[in-house]
Amino acid sequence: MDLDANELFKEPYPLEDTVLDIDTPKPQRARTSLPDDFQIRTMSDIRTLKEVIAINYTKGIRLYRGHESRDYKIESTIVRYVKEKKTDCSIQDILDAEKKGFNLFCRYIFKEEWLCNKLEKSNETLFKMSIGRHLGLPCRLIDVTASLETAIWFAVMNPKFYNMDGEILLIVLDKNNVANTSQSPFCATKMSYAHEPFVADSLNELPLGEQRRFIQNGHFIWVDDTSLLNEETAIFNFSYYVKRVTIPWQAKLPLAIDLYRDVYSGCAYHSDIIQIKNNLQNDISKSSYPRS
Repeated sequence: MDLDANELFKEPYPLEDTVLDIDTPKPQRARTSLPDDFQIRTMSDIRTLKEVIAINYTKGIRLYRGHESRDYKIESTIVRYVKEKKTDCSIQDILDAEKKGFNLFCRYIFKEEWLCNKLEKSNETLFKMSIGRHLGLPCRLIDVTASLETAIWFAVMNPKFYNMDGEILLIVLDKNNVANTSQSPFCATKMSYAHEPFVADSLNELPLGEQRRFIQNGHFIWVDDTSLLNEETAIFNFSYYVKRVTIPWQAKLPLAIDLYRDVYSGCAYHSDIIQIKNNLQNDISKSSYPRS
């Protein structure tokens, strides 16, 4: 039987007032804020935090730092080192120790051929000091990273701290308010930030210990001389935004397993740094007595 065109395209049932049985999920809106009690317990929490940060701070320099204990303050290695040796230390004690340690590093450890890995626009003193910091030299450069996962790894990797809560610090800097990092760290006039990448084709071209830079990417912040005894306050005051996020002690081992990576393989601190520290310790101890 032949059907004409009207019959062929005629709707068999009226669709008016018909409810279609189709499950149409509502679009999920991205999370734009965190609850006050937000903590990092799982990999899902890490993704949530990254999502919130990406939405709210797209134009800032986003940096992270992992602390094994919530009791830690943002403090440079040279300040912590001198304080441990001399509880009533002064800014001058810190400056003297830092300068001496840096000079010893340049004299006995740093190799001039490493300068071929320096970017042309980078300051030579900053370049040398950044290498020293990753090799274990106490100085004012404070290690931070652009990777949230890497910061969490440093906060959860040490079993000695599995009985205490850790934390992650998010530090957002305003790109228009960063000090000129083409100058030496010894000439800092306010809080400074530098990203010091290497020019190298392979790990073999990097100094011993500098493979860590491929993980942390050579991000550093530091303060001026007058703020050395109040580094955390200076950083908080200078930054556009700072947030602390707790990592409960119970979550450290599971996160360490999920985030496991061989961070320190081939990245040991330089053994000669120990000699520099011993030299500085002797000086600091002597400074506790009146000078003749």
